[in-house]
Amino acid sequence: MGCGLCSSVLGQDKCQMRLAGNGFYYPLYKGARQGDAIIKSICPGIHVEDNKKHDVWGHVVDVAEAWSTDNDLRHKAASGGVSSALALYLLETKKVDGILQVGLKDGSFLYNELKISRSREDIITNAQSRYAPALTLNSLKQVLDLNSDVYAFVGKPCDIAGINNFIGSFPQYKNRIKYTISIFCAGMPSYNASRKTWEQSGRKDDPVFLKYRGEGWPGNFKAVWADGQSYEISYNDSWGKILGRDLGFRCKICPDGIGMLADISLGDSWNTKNGYPDFTEADGRNFCFIRSERGKQLFNEAVDKKYIAKKSLEVNKVKDMQAYQYSRRHHVGWRIMAAQVSSLGMLHFKGLGLIKLALSINKKMGLREFAGTIKRSYKNKKSMKNIYSVLFGGGERAQSM
Repeated sequence: MGCGLCSSVLGQDKCQMRLAGNGFYYPLYKGARQGDAIIKSICPGIHVEDNKKHDVWGHVVDVAEAWSTDNDLRHKAASGGVSSALALYLLETKKVDGILQVGLKDGSFLYNELKISRSREDIITNAQSRYAPALTLNSLKQVLDLNSDVYAFVGKPCDIAGINNFIGSFPQYKNRIKYTISIFCAGMPSYNASRKTWEQSGRKDDPVFLKYRGEGWPGNFKAVWADGQSYEISYNDSWGKILGRDLGFRCKICPDGIGMLADISLGDSWNTKNGYPDFTEADGRNFCFIRSERGKQLFNEAVDKKYIAKKSLEVNKVKDMQAYQYSRRHHVGWRIMAAQVSSLGMLHFKGLGLIKLALSINKKMGLREFAGTIKRSYKNKKSMKNIYSVLFGGGERAQSM
């Protein structure tokens, strides 16, 4: 999946993440794989587990529509800026010492890494979605070992699954990540997809600045070159026609795109038109699923202190705002069953309500999903063999991280 948690736990001398020619990260093991047992217990690519009762939207304590009251933050953010506003509240009230989140790698316009935000300026810098891979957990253990600071984490659902797995295997870190905030995620595009998007401009050279959305809602994809030339296309054209069509295999069988393991998960509270999301530019808003009592207390405090504004939202309206996620929750169980067969039982996805939802849809449709995933799975295995032959052989397109 490319999060890098295995590298953090085993150490760089035993496991190093490498960027392959297809634009995704993979672990490259050195010598015997002594870490197999621990990898199976922590890897969120194969291990996602929960013990709560789930409906189609997971375990939900409360739901609301909300946005940041800081207009600058709301405009900069990908949607309503609620995750950034919550992070800011946690910092300024000293409930945590830092926010672990994804941001641009220092000195890069493209590559992402785990960042530690400790100020409003950091939060604003690291706002906006990054529709590309990130070694989100590649240095998690090392960061926690540096000091005794307490953190909140903002990221993708699979990253939070990785953190939960990590804490389960290393309980000494249990109180070090106090809050988890998840975005809704429809998949992680490759770095190649980013390049393909800006090359729609006709330029093949690298820009010096790149954003995927934000500065409006949803905001445009934008690239800027050193000579001042810029290129913009809409969110619908960038994500819908290019970025969202180049996802890794694990994203296609994702058991949780809606942040079921987080304290709070949130996404775009799209206006709808004829039962579908309307991407007409507007002031950003998030729908927020509060999933724990800790998350509820945090959310309500942030409202009371006027970091965020909220209004009530009926949960059944989210179906139209997030039609893709609603459909995927019903179909993905069939895909996972196929991947489980082709991987000889490797996956451990438990307690997520997947079987009940899978059996609620038309069985012919489910079997089509099953058969299609079997085909994609074997195609993926062949692709992985080629990727690792290049990585182990030190091919020119394999980059050391």
